[in-house]
Amino acid sequence: MAGVMVCATLVGCTPPPLAATVVYDHTGGKVIDLPTPYAPDQVALESMTPITTAGTVGVLFGPLGGALGAAYDQSVQQKRQAAFDTQLAQRGFVTAALLQQQITRQLQAEGYTVVPESVTRPKGNFLDSYPAATPAAPQLDVVLEMFGYLTAGMSSPYQPMVEMKYRLVGQGGKTLAQGAFQYSCLRGEQKPDPSYDYQTYSALAADPSLAMKGLTDGLNRAAGAVAKRLN
Repeated sequence: MAGVMVCATLVGCTPPPLAATVVYDHTGGKVIDLPTPYAPDQVALESMTPITTAGTVGVLFGPLGGALGAAYDQSVQQKRQAAFDTQLAQRGFVTAALLQQQITRQLQAEGYTVVPESVTRPKGNFLDSYPAATPAAPQLDVVLEMFGYLTAGMSSPYQPMVEMKYRLVGQGGKTLAQGAFQYSCLRGEQKPDPSYDYQTYSALAADPSLAMKGLTDGLNRAAGAVAKRLN
């Protein structure tokens, strides 16, 4: 089920194109308001196909075999996800905090003064309305849609994946630009850094510290790509 869901998310929908250049009034200085970015509660560990032999060959034994194979495959996936969650939690990895930090740092690198705005967000989408902004400053609404490690199949490595969308909003709630950045083995502006490839789940589980570096690197690339497009 997880593989089907991620397939629908990564392949079935086409995000709006990422604007290469955004033009707006800089007379108020390079100040940008940053409402609390959205981050998923869980760092995903996903596969596009069954991750066990039972899940792959079960369908050869009819509907019952297919159902049993899928159930076993899902059980293994859930156990792996739970173990991965525990490893990240034990090391203090918090996606929401890291996302806010990386976006802020990359905007500052582009010369912006960042004004954080604390907001309550809808799950997985842009804000319905925006808080009162700094005068003449646009607001950058960032949504991290997918984040974690993805494998295309049993013979493919686990690689970092980041799916991020953004919207730049001006005075009166006018959308100045919106777009997306993808960093995954399936599609995107950048392919994952092979330094963080794991040929098996066991290899990934054996080195959680490096896995965290891969996640941080992917998020930093996405934040940097969005920040550079605001000049």
